[in-house]
Amino acid sequence: MTVVLFGFEPFLEYKENPSQLIVEALSGSIILKEEVKGVILPVEYEKIEDLIVTKIREMKPILTLGIGVAPGRTKITPEKIAINYRYSREADNSGKRYRGEKIDPLGQDGIFTNIPVEDLVDYLNNNGIPAELSLTAGSYLCNNAMYIIIRESKKYNSLGGFIHVPLHESYAAKLQRPIPSMSLDTMIRGRRLSIEFILTNKKEDLTLS
Repeated sequence: MTVVLFGFEPFLEYKENPSQLIVEALSGSIILKEEVKGVILPVEYEKIEDLIVTKIREMKPILTLGIGVAPGRTKITPEKIAINYRYSREADNSGKRYRGEKIDPLGQDGIFTNIPVEDLVDYLNNNGIPAELSLTAGSYLCNNAMYIIIRESKKYNSLGGFIHVPLHESYAAKLQRPIPSMSLDTMIRGRRLSIEFILTNKKEDLTLS
């Protein structure tokens, strides 16, 4: 069994992406006897679906977690639902933007994660990691990835979800404007604790899919 973590490359003005740094830090580690494998996604609409589908099909992980940065958020925020919708004012790294189209023309309008994110938030807070539940992953690449991750994970009766993180402190300082941040070490620890919690409760989680 494996755990797959998807992070994203830098995009727009954010020349460092903490989701990439978290995934790279945890890739190759063993958590509760499961190997963690990291994959960095391009910030390009036209590439992420094939990459996510292929990796989940090949690896058949027990757990797939997407990680993305949400500049402006102050806490780690596990996401509850992905919507079947793409819209962005800003283009992706290839110059592509969508103006209100479905991710999957035949798919559900929304897909709930089969991870108990409410309990996960409590667990993180109880272990000193600032966290809160999020009910929107937006409509940019993170939501797009989350929708595909959950859809594909459920095909294999495995777990899928997505967690947003703030900017990391060292990069927020470089922006030279007020913006919330969190230490990279705290975010890495939070992701490790998240994986441990989800794997410990995996039997109950899979009954929700």
